[in-house]
Amino acid sequence: MSHPWLLPSLLAALPSAVFVFCVYLYLYSKEGNKALLAWTFGWFFHLLFYVGNILQVGEYQDIHSYFPTLSVDFLRAFFQFYGCFSFLRKPITLPIQMTFVIVGLGAITADYFKITSMLWVWPVYVLIGLSQIYTGIAFLKTKQFDTGKKVIAWIFILWGIYIISYLFVKPLQEFAHFGFLLGGFFRFSSAITIIVAYFEETKIGLFRAEGNYKKIVETTLEGIWLIDKDGKTTYVNKTMADFLGTSEKEFIGKTLLDFVPSELHDIVNKRLDARKRGAGEIHDFHFKNKKGELVWLLMSTNPLFDYQGNYEGALAMCTDITAFKKTESALKESERQLSTLIRNLPGIAYRCALDQDWTMEFISDGCFELTGYSPSDFVSNRTISFADVIHEEDREQVYRDVIDAIRENLPYRLVYRIHHRSGNTKWVFEQGSAVKGDKGEIVALEGFISDFTQVKLAEEIMANSLQEKDILLKEVHHRVKNYLQVLSSLLSIQQEEIEENNPAQVLVESQNRILSMAYVHESLYGKHQISDEFFPEFVSKLVDSLLRSFGQNREEIQIFVNCESLSIKQNFAIPIGLILNELVTNVLKHAFLGKRRSEEKTLKISFYQDGGWIHLDVTDNGRGKSIGYQSKDSMGLELVDLLTKQLKGSVQDLSTEQGTMTRVKFPAFK
Repeated sequence: MSHPWLLPSLLAALPSAVFVFCVYLYLYSKEGNKALLAWTFGWFFHLLFYVGNILQVGEYQDIHSYFPTLSVDFLRAFFQFYGCFSFLRKPITLPIQMTFVIVGLGAITADYFKITSMLWVWPVYVLIGLSQIYTGIAFLKTKQFDTGKKVIAWIFILWGIYIISYLFVKPLQEFAHFGFLLGGFFRFSSAITIIVAYFEETKIGLFRAEGNYKKIVETTLEGIWLIDKDGKTTYVNKTMADFLGTSEKEFIGKTLLDFVPSELHDIVNKRLDARKRGAGEIHDFHFKNKKGELVWLLMSTNPLFDYQGNYEGALAMCTDITAFKKTESALKESERQLSTLIRNLPGIAYRCALDQDWTMEFISDGCFELTGYSPSDFVSNRTISFADVIHEEDREQVYRDVIDAIRENLPYRLVYRIHHRSGNTKWVFEQGSAVKGDKGEIVALEGFISDFTQVKLAEEIMANSLQEKDILLKEVHHRVKNYLQVLSSLLSIQQEEIEENNPAQVLVESQNRILSMAYVHESLYGKHQISDEFFPEFVSKLVDSLLRSFGQNREEIQIFVNCESLSIKQNFAIPIGLILNELVTNVLKHAFLGKRRSEEKTLKISFYQDGGWIHLDVTDNGRGKSIGYQSKDSMGLELVDLLTKQLKGSVQDLSTEQGTMTRVKFPAFK
């Protein structure tokens, strides 16, 4: 017979066990802790333990005979042991694991085959008792040793001793009710103290986490700014205070408007309204520090709400980007300057791929003037590829020259032709090089293309000029040879007169003819064509030379020169010059003989075109020619006749008492 209070005690303890089980199950659902799950399973087997004992004490022996008492006690103890070591974060060694496996298999075997021998029962309860004592010792050895864990430790140690002693007092039925009460005490007290210890550990963890968070907040390089629903600052960390050059205490109670220029207040208010509506954003903004300087911050802002969804304020994580903004501003200015420079360059700056089409990744605005196409036409070959504007005869050579330069790791320099959109052909000069990546691969080509057309035209002009100079030099050589032949002929004629006339006079006339030819030559090859620029200069030099030769003063003779702007062939210049030399010489030798110094002496020289004829008139106011005078009587006039015939012209003498006019006319040659 069992004690009369045993069954009521078990029935009274059952609801408490159910309550503890539900508490552990709730805590696990909220915390998800592995130790709580193990303890929840342990209290499930505690419930089964109470059910088994109620069946036994309540005279339900037939049913109790099928109840696995040893297995339930073993599993209760195992999950409690496992939960405590998980809570203490201590590993379960392999020998202990193997002991639990062997004893557990023995308990299951004994229950299955209804073995009641103490040889099967003792190992189970000895293991349960020792595991309780070992758990208590593990709690005593924890580094963070507090009151809760100390109580748990001694409860488990005493509970383990009680379980081992149970094997000895179990036969004494009169003390069974006391044993159940004592066991229940250990069960429920361990459950309560474990929950207390768990919350103490959680609290310590929270304090530790709070300390860590505080360290993170205080040491982070980001500024933290917390405002309430009215926009007033409730917290800033030291980094945030340093950003604006003020202290943390001075920050508290101030609004964002206290740190921004007045012209930005509307923008700040709009953003605060957005926070109240639940909108967060990442943006940059500038504030004024204590010195009045602008400080740029990158702000990640989010609204804060309470559990009921009411707006409580906002939190901002801030990073100082002032240096970045200054760099960005300088970079933009540099890019602007570079863009302006590239835009105003007289040519094309480009970046293209190394392919047959020269696919453009970037091309400057100068391409419109050079090619007639806009930059967008060339980028990615949208409208036309750059290869298409290269002259067909130059495309292959351009590609080969670029490839050869890249293989030799040299910049390439090219001169080739392109087709302008208007249809014109232009010459261009290109210089560039390959852009290589980290592994040496060719990423792109970069370079500059400029208009080379004018240079090419200048080269052609220079080439033509050199050719003309070469021809002119040959012509000069040819004419010098002819002039020497003329001189030789003149000297031969003069040689015949030396015997008849004054030798000195003959030499002077020869000298004048030679000087006349020299003046023609000097004036002729100093200019590109014979015209009024040539003839007046020649006449002036010739007359001055002849006056000096005959001892005449220019003041004594009035000389009038009237020359039209006429172009004549170069090979006619020498004959015309010699004709003029002879006519002026004849005037100076004969026209003014017998005239006194006080009498007026005039010499007029005219060179003009009348119809298809060019006229050369030499007029004086001298004594005129004698009757019967013929040109063959004078070598000079004979030479005039000969040279005029060479020009296919004629000579007219219009002599009067007032003077003489000799007119030489010859066809105008275009």
